[in-house]
Amino acid sequence: MSSSAQDCTQSTQSTLQESWQDIDLASAQDYTPEDAPVSEPLTGKEKAGVKLTWGIISILIGFLVVILSIFMWGEYQFFTAMRDTQQLMLTNKLTSSDFLDQLTQQRNDFRAFWFDTLQLILLNVLFPTLTALLGYVFGTSRNGSSN
Repeated sequence: MSSSAQDCTQSTQSTLQESWQDIDLASAQDYTPEDAPVSEPLTGKEKAGVKLTWGIISILIGFLVVILSIFMWGEYQFFTAMRDTQQLMLTNKLTSSDFLDQLTQQRNDFRAFWFDTLQLILLNVLFPTLTALLGYVFGTSRNGSSN
């Protein structure tokens, strides 16, 4: 550290010590913060809305896990078929590349079908339902006079 940086640090420390000495602590008072407001327990409808929302979220997660496992199964089947095809081509039992093209086309069709199904169910069913439920749960407000 250079001498100018040390001088600056020392002068800053002395300024802080002087500013603390100027504070009048004799007139200081103890302060106790107020308790945080605690909301009332949920009503029956609100509890049902929260439970229904968690149910939709669990269905959504379950559906995504199922679709992901289907995608992984499809990829496993494709790579197994590619390995078998490669072995057949090495032993000269299969010489046509049409089989590889057909295999690749089947893989693309499989992926497109399941991706479209995923998109259809998620975007048209689960997300709108989840949005409506979350809007209900967070949008409900209780008046003090209605209790």
